[in-house]
Amino acid sequence: MTIDTHVVNDGVVRLAVRGVLDAATADLLADAVAAVLTTQRPAEVVVDLAEVALCDAAGIDALLAARAAAAAQVVGLVVINPRGVVRRALDDSGTLDRLTAPPTVR
Repeated sequence: MTIDTHVVNDGVVRLAVRGVLDAATADLLADAVAAVLTTQRPAEVVVDLAEVALCDAAGIDALLAARAAAAAQVVGLVVINPRGVVRRALDDSGTLDRLTAPPTVR
């Protein structure tokens, strides 16, 4: 899995995730979110899953933990572009609406 970090505009950072988000790669997402929160102090983090081919339960847990870590610092985190099996995994787990809805941390 790879994660590219892009400053979208003032206060918004986009993490473009590619590959498989699972138990073997979940720590990479946690590390990327922690780095952004520490070094850039954004108002919002956008996690773009458009190029994620698979997301298992560990990946979903990583997304939920990332959102909680951001909220603890009063930073919003939203997931965008989940597609195919990734969208289905989020929907089946009951987390799709929670992760893709705009955060309410302010």
